[in-house]
Amino acid sequence: MKKRIVVVITIIAVIIVAVAAAMVFQKKQSDDKRVNKESKTSTKAVPEIHVQYGEENIGKIEGYTMDMEESHMRDMIIPITQNHTVSMKINLRGNKLKTISYELKDLKEGKLIDNGDIKKWNQKKGAASITYEASTIMEERKEYFLKFTIATDKHEKINYYTRAMVMNEEVVPKQIAFAKKFSDDTFSEEKGVKLAAYLEPDSRYASDSLGQVTIRSSIGMLIWKTLRPERTTKIDVSIKDICVKDSGQAGTYTLTYDMKATNAQKKEEKYHVAETITVWSFQGKTYILAYNREINQVWECNENNVGNGFIDLGIQKQSEIHHVESENGQFVAYEINGDVYVMDILSKAIRPAFQLKAKNTETLYKTKARVMKVNDNGDLDYMVYGYSPSDIHTGKNGISVMHYNWKDTVSEERVFIPCTEPAQILREEMSELCHEGDGTIYIMLSNTIYFANLKTKEWGTLIENIEDGSCVVNGAGDIIAYNTNGTRYGSDSITIVDLSNGKKQEIKEDGKKITVCGYIGDNLVYGMADTSMNKKYSRFPMKVLVIVDKDLKVVKTYQQRGVTLSDVEITESVISFQRWKNNKKLDEEQLLNNTEEKKAIAKSSYYMDDVKMKELALAFTNNLDSKLTLGIGHLGKVNFHGDAEIHAGFVKEKGKRFFVYGYGKLQGIYRNLRAAENAARETYGLVVNDKGAKIWTFEENYNNK
Repeated sequence: MKKRIVVVITIIAVIIVAVAAAMVFQKKQSDDKRVNKESKTSTKAVPEIHVQYGEENIGKIEGYTMDMEESHMRDMIIPITQNHTVSMKINLRGNKLKTISYELKDLKEGKLIDNGDIKKWNQKKGAASITYEASTIMEERKEYFLKFTIATDKHEKINYYTRAMVMNEEVVPKQIAFAKKFSDDTFSEEKGVKLAAYLEPDSRYASDSLGQVTIRSSIGMLIWKTLRPERTTKIDVSIKDICVKDSGQAGTYTLTYDMKATNAQKKEEKYHVAETITVWSFQGKTYILAYNREINQVWECNENNVGNGFIDLGIQKQSEIHHVESENGQFVAYEINGDVYVMDILSKAIRPAFQLKAKNTETLYKTKARVMKVNDNGDLDYMVYGYSPSDIHTGKNGISVMHYNWKDTVSEERVFIPCTEPAQILREEMSELCHEGDGTIYIMLSNTIYFANLKTKEWGTLIENIEDGSCVVNGAGDIIAYNTNGTRYGSDSITIVDLSNGKKQEIKEDGKKITVCGYIGDNLVYGMADTSMNKKYSRFPMKVLVIVDKDLKVVKTYQQRGVTLSDVEITESVISFQRWKNNKKLDEEQLLNNTEEKKAIAKSSYYMDDVKMKELALAFTNNLDSKLTLGIGHLGKVNFHGDAEIHAGFVKEKGKRFFVYGYGKLQGIYRNLRAAENAARETYGLVVNDKGAKIWTFEENYNNK
């Protein structure tokens, strides 16, 4: 009898366990189906256009499912042969072509020159071959905007932005062949030493880093010194720019590929490489006008790279690593090549919050990430911006503000802000201000501070078109101070906003003009001046420097009879400024910050290696506990959301902007033309205006360098 009861109870227990397991499995399936359903309905890969010139592929054009700022889309240029045809291959990526159209515009004035449809294409094995017949009214040597628009069964409208120029000579194949051979020879010590004739070594630009090598570097750096790498992929070519003159034709070509090399510990490591060469052809001879090679090590989180004293980030183009720290000094977060990590230095545990998994340097150029704030629990706010890596925002460009939960190892998208500017311009226009507080995101782009309510998706501006230098952010990024009227030296008051709760305060000095100078920790530094409307000043007549704490109580002031102050610079603990008397420059003065500051737990540094030479590093202030074993976590879920997208409008910036491109990439944005020209000269590049028209090129000013 007891045996039968035991059997019955056992059977019932088994049934209960089975039912419970089935319910859990069914819930998991339901959750998986929900996630997969979201993915499947959102996964609509965008076709890619690959442009050909004869037998050579000369670049890929990315597709956008939104309108972009055409004048700032300078990823490549298409040289058009004298028969005015361009061969292209479209990688359909699961799409079925419905229509293809094009628009050709004058680059300087933006006027429509030609438009039409491409009605014939050959489609097989997931690709379509098409021929674009360029208008015969296109002038030789003149640059045009060219946009292709594709409709597929999955996307109503996909835009592809590029530029085009009709060539008067067939120099492109020879220049590409020359660039490829030059690159090949850098991997051979015997052939490589002969390349010294093309270099212009300059000790002022000497560096121990292989992360960036230019025409000014030594021959040893060009041929990789002690690294001895081996190329592992074929070379992809992209034509970045063309300049044609009576004295010759110049083409700027970016070669991208991967390589591998063995480190001092005999471990094999992988690298993404972008090699940009400006080749000049004249009367059958070939010269090099500019050369730039950038490499980014594909960083792996392992015991070899994460030590007790520092995190070895390898050979990188960037010379510094940006990081954020928690208030309690327990957590540090950083980004490297689009991958975001958080580390608990007390337990010696590190976890990836997001991984871009960039396939090449072009991905790193179009999509970027940045850490914003990490709290005392290890939860991190960060952003992913540029060409969205998410299936939810397929083909869109913008800013995803993300929140990572350390405990749950999950990243959630808080808001997606569509932007018509590509990542490289967003990087230049984005200040250090990007903060989430009290359910509102604050972000500063191109001298305007915007806010987005996470719940209502309301979008607006806090202040518009403020002049450079008229807004400052504290070290924690949660308090801003700006000249209330937005001008650098014409404001009667300063507005302080606590972004964590939206609270505003105001500083006024009766009868005086005041201007923000910066933050030293949480203390605001500002200057005061007596000005007259009827008098012109060669510089802002600042007479007094004032330092106030976050409660606006005066900590310190500085003034001297008859002395004017200018050029205020603030570091972690020192305020430096220039002094003037009767328009004559006096000795520089410094004020020390005597308030107690939180000690940083890490700083950007570097590490010297026998094989790899100079490597980027994040160094800890105090060594980690050597008794603890490093804990490396796995990447958790990263969830993007369709309903996170807001309808954002952007304020048109006042004044002129000058965009400097060099080595095939954006190098900076300037308000002063002379400064832009100098920057372009440094990178053998060019300057374009807001409309995208060239107004200065190195090739045309070569003899004036």
